[in-house]
Amino acid sequence: MSQKSPPTMLAHLITPQRNGRCSRREFLRSAALGAVAVATVPLLRGHTAHAATTGGKNMLIVYFSHSGHTRRLASCIQRLTGGDLAEIRPLAPYPQDYDAVVEMAKQEQRRNARPAIAPMQPDPADYDTLFLGYPNWWGTFPMPVFTFLESHPVGGRTLVPFCTHEGSRLGKSEQDLRRLCPQARLLKGFEVRGSRVDGAEPSVKAWLSELGLI
Repeated sequence: MSQKSPPTMLAHLITPQRNGRCSRREFLRSAALGAVAVATVPLLRGHTAHAATTGGKNMLIVYFSHSGHTRRLASCIQRLTGGDLAEIRPLAPYPQDYDAVVEMAKQEQRRNARPAIAPMQPDPADYDTLFLGYPNWWGTFPMPVFTFLESHPVGGRTLVPFCTHEGSRLGKSEQDLRRLCPQARLLKGFEVRGSRVDGAEPSVKAWLSELGLI
């Protein structure tokens, strides 16, 4: 059943008649009820929109992973929320050697580089809630994540960061997210040591519950 629009509701409310005429008292009472009805409609619509953003089908878990830790954490979030997964893939893969990738990441950050990334499916623009996962490299997220954020503007949607690390936690990544996505509704992030990802599901579940996302 379609919902009446505010004008239709008002027309119904402000036309009580008696013998074809509307008394002053009836008119004033009806006009007041109409004002309440118009004020209530946006509130109801806002509640519906909030409910939609917390549905699993409207969540996308976007992540960048090099060693596999962040990928496993993203999969855990997917299992708990029912959201979809999308990976940020650099067109030029990073080296597997630890020292080599650390040095490469350092040089990219110094140059403020924007490594090219592969086209992403599904399209992040189709979702209201975006999880964003990454390892902490040199105090923030890897430069391909900067590329993603600048090529897929978040706007006023909900953004939920999560991070793997080996002691540096979220670093300044949340500050960088606020700077790059000033209109986004940024929720509390989650961090875990990469070596502890496989046992992190209870903590992940508690975090998602606290945010009202499951």
